[in-house]
Amino acid sequence: MKADRIVSRQEPRRSGGFRRIGIKALRRFLVLWLPPFLVTLGIPLAQAQAPVPAAAPPAPLAPTAGPSVEANAGRLVQAVEFHGTKALAEETLLFYLGIQIGKPLDEAQLNRKIKELWDRSLVDDIRVDAEPATSGGVKLTITVKERPILRSVSYDSLKRISKTDLQDKMSTQRIHVREGEPMSLGELQRVKTLIEQLYAEKGYRFAQARYTVSDLANNEKKVSFSVDEGNRVRIQDIDFEGNTVYNNIHLRFVMTNTKKSGLITRILKKDIYDPAKLQEDLDKIRKLYKAAGYKNVVIGDPKIAVKALHPDAKTIKDQNRRMFLTIPIEEGERWKFGAVTIDGNKIYPERALTHVFTHSQGSWLRQKLIDDGVKQISDLYHNTGYIYAQVEPELVEKPNRVADVVIHVVEGDQFRVGRIEFEGNSRTMDKVLRRELRLWEGGLVNIGAIRNSVLKVNQLGYFKLNEEDPVEIATNSEKKQVNLTFKGAESDRTEIQFGGGWSELDGFFGQFAVSTKNFLGRGEQAGITYQNGTYRDYFDLSYSVPWFLDKPQSVGIRAFKQYIDYGFDTYNQQLIRNSKGAILTYGRNFRLFQSASISYNRSDYDDQTSFVVPETTPPPPADQPQPGTTVTTHTRINNSSLRPVWGFDSRDNPFEPTQGQKLSLSVEYAGGFLGGDNYFWRPEGSYSLFLPTFNNPVKQVFAINVEAGWIHPNEGKSIPILERFYLGGENSIRGHRFRSIFLRDNKGNPVKDPLTGTILGGDKYDQFNVEYHFLLGGPFRLLAFVDGGNVYGQGQNFDLSRLRYTSGLELRVLLPVFGAPLRFIYAHNMNPQPGDSFESFQFSIGTSF
Repeated sequence: MKADRIVSRQEPRRSGGFRRIGIKALRRFLVLWLPPFLVTLGIPLAQAQAPVPAAAPPAPLAPTAGPSVEANAGRLVQAVEFHGTKALAEETLLFYLGIQIGKPLDEAQLNRKIKELWDRSLVDDIRVDAEPATSGGVKLTITVKERPILRSVSYDSLKRISKTDLQDKMSTQRIHVREGEPMSLGELQRVKTLIEQLYAEKGYRFAQARYTVSDLANNEKKVSFSVDEGNRVRIQDIDFEGNTVYNNIHLRFVMTNTKKSGLITRILKKDIYDPAKLQEDLDKIRKLYKAAGYKNVVIGDPKIAVKALHPDAKTIKDQNRRMFLTIPIEEGERWKFGAVTIDGNKIYPERALTHVFTHSQGSWLRQKLIDDGVKQISDLYHNTGYIYAQVEPELVEKPNRVADVVIHVVEGDQFRVGRIEFEGNSRTMDKVLRRELRLWEGGLVNIGAIRNSVLKVNQLGYFKLNEEDPVEIATNSEKKQVNLTFKGAESDRTEIQFGGGWSELDGFFGQFAVSTKNFLGRGEQAGITYQNGTYRDYFDLSYSVPWFLDKPQSVGIRAFKQYIDYGFDTYNQQLIRNSKGAILTYGRNFRLFQSASISYNRSDYDDQTSFVVPETTPPPPADQPQPGTTVTTHTRINNSSLRPVWGFDSRDNPFEPTQGQKLSLSVEYAGGFLGGDNYFWRPEGSYSLFLPTFNNPVKQVFAINVEAGWIHPNEGKSIPILERFYLGGENSIRGHRFRSIFLRDNKGNPVKDPLTGTILGGDKYDQFNVEYHFLLGGPFRLLAFVDGGNVYGQGQNFDLSRLRYTSGLELRVLLPVFGAPLRFIYAHNMNPQPGDSFESFQFSIGTSF
């Protein structure tokens, strides 16, 4: 019966297979045809329950059987006549209504079944009439207005929101608008409202969503949604009422997320009204007042007014509506500090707790002093095993606007560390991670030590703890123990490179390299590199053990053979060094972030300097090199030097730091009792700071680096040319080519060696780098920079007025295959000088400092 409507039926294909059943067709089959099909097979009605489709909200009042049914209740059903059925099978309706030919008519059951059918959203209306049949039974007439089937839904002109975001929101709010299911006008209205809400969140507060319903064949419908988005409602002005302590400009400055519309705020999207962000800004204003002693300040609900700048315009977009915010403030009176007392403390004496409050009685009641004191008391308890200790302040008002501070302490029980385990270290040994921890099994639980342990593990670079949930804490209240599980994932720091390319230092080159920072999962570093290039060839073999003999000490060895052509193309000069040797290093870690090391360098250098003799007046004597000829000088140097280094490094990541500091102080001593041809001592120092600033619209970091160095000859010796300081390059003054900033006299002319005519570097230098990072998400990081620095010679002092400056932008992309960020640099020379070797675009791998 009506078999042509069973669109999900399998039909043989010529290839012998079967047609795939569509999800929409299958759902329709289950709802409309499966129940009568099961009845036909003889399956009892109680077992033939078809899946219930996702229903739209039912109407307030479902239909019920008419009076004629009540008058004929109890009679046998002899016949059933249907009106209005199109997609619904007559067997399906009989099944849902519980009507069986030859069985008595049950009015109560029929009303209940009508309600159930209504709840399934298959019909918009249904009426059941009864009349006596000629054989003494009853004939039923069922009139149905079927709910149309939604065949397709389209979303047109949704420029500001994606279809995926809309569908996710519909799923979250359980809005059922699905193709192939009965259509509900109520659900379509909910979609319309949702679209307008999503547009309002993006600043289009007057966007109007619409939908049109088109008829298709067989009682099917097509729905199309469209949006008249209007224009984005921006904040035209922010005003305050009742403020006398701080003026409007000061309060607007405190609000970092919500700003008046302007060029910068439009770009940063801070002039768009967002209730959550506005509430954050109101909290900042509240903290501002409480920090000054206004403890009872009340920030009222903002008054919002929207006005059209062009009210006579015909469309919403042309009206150009703007928002005006008015924030009421009740400042209250200013209070002073009274006495500070502790309540509930048993473990620590009151004097040990109250000394953290660095105020004088009678000073203004500043909330920050209270918060800092409460934090220090909380840290004291949490870092000595009382992990559930609660510290809450209470302000007790006294006459003359004086408030005493009562610190209520609930100490709780003291807990110790139970088991410490690691999750996700498929390659790294447990002991490699465990030795970085700052707490141990059986010791007191220390929350601060847990945080420091997370930082130290992440500093390894080859095992990354989860950002949101790095440590799972399981408490055993009976044993007073806490089990810790550090959860993370391996970071692939094993690199195999085979290929070639071009770089500023190497020119065109071919390279093969294998290196790892986690050799055999033991945290040891090993590497072998061979490269052949235009300006540099080298072979490098290195191996280091960061925890030698399982103690916080390191040993390392590096053997190398290298050829570098430093070049000075601008001045027709060339500096070449052939070197080979080895470096042996021993280091020791102290405390949390400190380390010290000493390195011994034993190397042989063959330094070659070449230059073209320039034209001179008068010309040189016949026995001297003539203009245009190339003069080459070879200098062989045996180097034997010691270099002790003290360092401090609290950066959270060696390649992508967002916070922390790095300090390095070193002195290299060559010659003397060590022997060799080099006789000098060279102190150097560097300091880097990474400071997070804002998180909106993206995370931002301010970074600064300062370096300086000095080399001084011993025993009347001279400083070899290639031991002098040259600046320039992507790790120095960006834009200037590698080692292209050399020594100049007070007139800006290059200073040359009187014997070889080679341009000299300085015997001292200073350098600074300032960066502002925008973390764009994923592997991308954009930063603006300003670099400065110079080299100085004998008789010249450090002079900030002679610094060479560059500025520009840099894009970094961290790819695991390289193990370090790719850097794309654009630089501008801020004070060019004759003879500069400058490149506006540079490419590199690594970090600037």
